[in-house]
Amino acid sequence: MADEMPPSPPASAISAEPMNLPPIPLDGPAPAPKPAPPSNVAKKETEVKDSFRDLIETIVFVVVLVLMLKTFLAEAFVIPTGSMADTLLGYHYKRTCRQCGYPNLINAHHEAEPQNPREPPRLGRYRCQNCNQLNDEPERGQAP
Repeated sequence: MADEMPPSPPASAISAEPMNLPPIPLDGPAPAPKPAPPSNVAKKETEVKDSFRDLIETIVFVVVLVLMLKTFLAEAFVIPTGSMADTLLGYHYKRTCRQCGYPNLINAHHEAEPQNPREPPRLGRYRCQNCNQLNDEPERGQAP
């Protein structure tokens, strides 16, 4: 065990030993560099681009981009039936004008969601969308 040699460091390791190179003369001309040995290695062939693969990658990228934009930015929706129309319209009254008989939809979101619950606002008057007649809203509990 005592006569075993320590393992040698790898070639890329830094060593404190001097390199086996001739000294560089300080007062004379610099030595001419040695010419590069002739290369027997063939030049690298230019990479052939696969146009079919590029086409498929482009199509996949465009499809994913369009789906992301449609989903998060520009989702235009259409309700095919009238089942959600009242919900989308919001809180409203349907009142008929006393002069022309036109059915008016009157916004009532202030009554449904009052800012001050102790004093909820009441609808007093509304203007007909057809004839521009000002109509009074009857008090609660009275027939219209």
